[in-house]
This record gives sequence, C-alpha cells and structure tokens, in this order.
Amino acid sequence: MENKEFFDYYAKFVDSVTSETSQKDDLFAARMAELSAKLEGKYARLDNAVAGLSGESGEIADLWKKIKFHQLAYDEEIKDKLIKELGDVCWYLCLAANALNVPLNEIIEKNIRKLHERHPHGFSPAYMQQKKG
Repeated sequence: MENKEFFDYYAKFVDSVTSETSQKDDLFAARMAELSAKLEGKYARLDNAVAGLSGESGEIADLWKKIKFHQLAYDEEIKDKLIKELGDVCWYLCLAANALNVPLNEIIEKNIRKLHERHPHGFSPAYMQQKKG
C-alpha cells in the first residue's frame, strides 16, 4: 500500500471509530448543555481546569525531560520554575474542585483511602505486576 493510500485508509478508519458526539457540533453542544446542567452551570470551569491540568502537567514533564535528557542544569532557578508550575497545577486542581462542588480535603482524603486500599502495607511491586494483565 502506498503512503497516500495508507493515510487515506487510516483517515477513514479514524473517522469510523470516532463517536458521533465528537463529529457533530450539534450533538457536542447538546452534550455540553447536558453536562453543564449536571455541573450546575460550572461546565466551563471544569473544562478549563481539565485543559489547564493537562497543559501545566505537560510543562512540568517537558522541563523534567530537559533536565534528564538535554543536560539542563538542575539549580535553584529551575527548582523555582518547577515549584511555580506545580503551583499552577494546584490552581487548576482548585478550579476543578470548585466546578465539582467538592472541597480539596475531600479529594485528598479519597485519594488516601484509594491508595491505602491498593497498598495497605506500603508500595508493592507485586501489585504492579498484577496490574500488567
């Protein structure tokens, strides 16, 4: 199969496995309205928070990649930049909590319970092996 033929095939395949809501603006708008009602009008906040968390996490990951693989010096200036980016993650986390109408401490408490159930005696490599399959 030639490149153009392959990419045409792949584009059709991608379209065939894409949800209708992802393809049609009217269905997407209806879904946004439905979610906005469930979120008591805070859809935009949650949407912003989700995008922001992804973006800020990406900035941290990119900076860490440069430290590890591009020999960017890890010094106080870079540490401060990491701290500031983590602060941005916190900001978006708070925005998401607000959109979900849940206090941050509840998010943290649920995370502690989840991790305690997963690792009752501390981290276990056996648990990670179990998750492979």
